[in-house]
Parts: sequence; C-alpha cells; structure tokens
Amino acid sequence: MLNYVSLDERLPTVFKPVSGPPRLNPGPNEFLSWVIESTDPTFTPELCRSWLEDGLPSPLDDPSAWSVGEDKEVRPNG
Repeated sequence: MLNYVSLDERLPTVFKPVSGPPRLNPGPNEFLSWVIESTDPTFTPELCRSWLEDGLPSPLDDPSAWSVGEDKEVRPNG
C-alpha cells in the first residue's frame, strides 16, 4: 500500500527488512521485522498513518472488507 498509490504513482517510502541479533534469531527470518523509511522529509509519520487509515479496509478484522473486484482501484482518499 505504501509502495504504490496506483500503478503510476509511488509514495516516498522504502521498506527494509531488519533481523535481530543472532542470539535472538535462531532461524532464518523467524524474527524478521520491517523498517519503513521516507525518502522525502515532508512525508511524516503522521502523514503515513493517515494514508494507511484512509486506504486500509475498515474494520481491519473483517475478511470481506479486504475483497477488491478486478475493476476497482485501491486508492486512499486525500
């Protein structure tokens, strides 16, 4: 969602995998987490949160809210 607003638009974000220290990470990718970095200083964490809130289904725990027809484009309001 944060990588592409649409097929032609990108948000200024980069996702980077982060692994814990070996003593806390017994297997490959068992405790992998992600860091989201902005390539634009004006794209603040608050703006990122707003994009996510506007673009993700509500309620998040409703599986039917995640269904998107082929003719629909997922795009946050804003």
